Amino acid sequence: MSFKYYDTLSTLISGCLLLLVLFEVLNKDLSNISAILLLGLAYVLGYILNAVSGWLEPFYYRTMGGMPSDKLLSPPPKGNSKAYTGYGRIRFYQYQTAINLLKNELDDSEASTRKMFEKAMIYSNSAARVPDFNALFAFSRVMLTLAWVVGIILAFEYYCCWWYWLILAAVILLLWNRCKEMGYYYAKEVLVEYLKIKESENR
Repeated sequence: MSFKYYDTLSTLISGCLLLLVLFEVLNKDLSNISAILLLGLAYVLGYILNAVSGWLEPFYYRTMGGMPSDKLLSPPPKGNSKAYTGYGRIRFYQYQTAINLLKNELDDSEASTRKMFEKAMIYSNSAARVPDFNALFAFSRVMLTLAWVVGIILAFEYYCCWWYWLILAAVILLLWNRCKEMGYYYAKEVLVEYLKIKESENR
């Protein structure tokens, strides 16, 4: 069995970090355990973290104000002078072009943002960079979940330390923002690749 890019990032690394924290809290010595067994344990823990992070994804989206794909395909409110959609420095200027093309292709002038994005994904998933952005988003989501899990585990030992809660809040906020950014990067890449493909078809 070979580990792919996604497996290495979102499963093994997160699993190894959680395993180290667990052994530290339990005061267990890692030197007496074989590397193969540790690798297996790390993979299983990482797999569980991945499943939990996927389960928490709708909750994360709610805290982020909605799904990035929905936001990128939703025109700014009337009266808003912005000529783009997005989050922070991640801006999507061709949103109206993408909306028009997707609605025409779906033959549905009332198509939802979810339906439009799924259509764009059909075109874009074979592009070289899209799976990479998807893997990076998944990794960011797993790391955010890992921060919550580790934070809860360590809270039993450091619950009286004010600096612990300050550091935990800062780390979770940082990882939450990074997860949100990677979600927007991935959604934007899907739409940009879709526009490139449609443009090449019309030449």
